Amino acid sequence: MENQSGSTFQQSCLSFIETLFPDEPFHFLEESKAMDAFGYPGRQLFFSSSARTLKFTVLEQAHKHYARVFVSEKTSENMFFRQLLEATYDDNQLYIDHIVQTE
Repeated sequence: MENQSGSTFQQSCLSFIETLFPDEPFHFLEESKAMDAFGYPGRQLFFSSSARTLKFTVLEQAHKHYARVFVSEKTSENMFFRQLLEATYDDNQLYIDHIVQTE
């Protein structure tokens, strides 16, 4: 992921969001650094619509073939982010691995 520009990943996230919430326009809010439980670096990207904020936590794998992405959601009904799904970022595409939360 180090060789991927931030804007390429942002565009991948926005395309991914469009498939999840096709009738909801989202915009990029901000990016921040993150660390996993073992101290490995990552980053968080936040996207917002009028109904929700999505947080993409990106953690590069030790083998560097792809990155793990954890997608969380915060709405007006939820004060805290709750994890929705886990995905893989590979070859400029996000792929759902599994859905964590359903309603």
